[in-house]
Amino acid sequence: MLLVGFFTCLSFVAFSQDKEEKKSNFSLRGFMDVYYGYDFQDPNSGERYPFLYNHNRKNRLAVNLALILANYEKERIRASLGLQQGTYAQDNYSSEPKGLRWIHQANVGYALNSEKTVWLDAGVLPSHIGFESAISTENLTLSRSIIAENSPYFETGIQLSWQKNERWYFALLYLNGWQQIQGIPGRNKPSFGTQATFTPSPKLKINWSTFLGTDQNNAAGTMLYFSNFFADMSLGSGWRLIAGLDVGTRTLEMESARNWWGSSLILHRQISERIATAIRYEYYQDPFQAIAASTINEGIQTGGFSLNTDWNMTKTLTFRIEGKYFKAPSEFNLGVPNGSNTNFFLLGSLAWNWKRNKAN
Repeated sequence: MLLVGFFTCLSFVAFSQDKEEKKSNFSLRGFMDVYYGYDFQDPNSGERYPFLYNHNRKNRLAVNLALILANYEKERIRASLGLQQGTYAQDNYSSEPKGLRWIHQANVGYALNSEKTVWLDAGVLPSHIGFESAISTENLTLSRSIIAENSPYFETGIQLSWQKNERWYFALLYLNGWQQIQGIPGRNKPSFGTQATFTPSPKLKINWSTFLGTDQNNAAGTMLYFSNFFADMSLGSGWRLIAGLDVGTRTLEMESARNWWGSSLILHRQISERIATAIRYEYYQDPFQAIAASTINEGIQTGGFSLNTDWNMTKTLTFRIEGKYFKAPSEFNLGVPNGSNTNFFLLGSLAWNWKRNKAN
């Protein structure tokens, strides 16, 4: 009922416009990603791996993300409100109360200067970390890299950002914690984030993001120190390359630090206006379960390849298919009992992506 009411409200705002004002301050977006994945190692339906949060159902049809997102901007004020459902919301928001799992974004911002290059935003914000989002059609590959799955997709707090010029962008964040909406009970240590983006040309973007804080209360005595780096390069003739590296440390009282790291390398080719393909190599190592989830007392360690092909059937409808292969040192390093040290997963997705942009 909440989602129906929200659709009704947004429809009234977006479509019942006064011709003189045109309500050009609003934009509206709808997105839905329906998928089916077949696991060649396990024919039973259920969930895949505990360290994956997107397209994580196997051998059955499911909705990964159904989203309605409204944006407003007028003069020096901007705001976003997005409501969601799907297996992504169920898995990635499992630690939040059920009522908060609906929230994809909920934030408001104010430009601190007339040029609108310095903004102060507060609320539930998109993550400042990484190059992949929860909206699959915005990513070069259908499934997410392991480094994306095990770093924040969203964060709650205050962000001060500065678009210095066309080349440089900076942001400083004060956060609830590591991918939290609800505050951590008993926590009194704040978390912080930084971001610096350098775009020397339209063909190259280099980004460095950090996180310093925690995901548990003070009694746990733990802190997270995390750094994400990626470069996004256009190689010409429809080719694009993204290389990403994550490095993190969890400190614990009276114990040695637990380190993790991961990398992802994606080569994308836009074959035609409607057809594209991408190949990815990735590696992830978290031997002491510092951040990646496992259902057994073993750390996550795996490398893998994926190959996907995309078909833009219409302006709003995209079909994608991907084969993904994991190989780990042992059957236990993929985080599930009674498994295999290898896995091949075939994933298909039909995504609807509709936008109504604000008028000029």
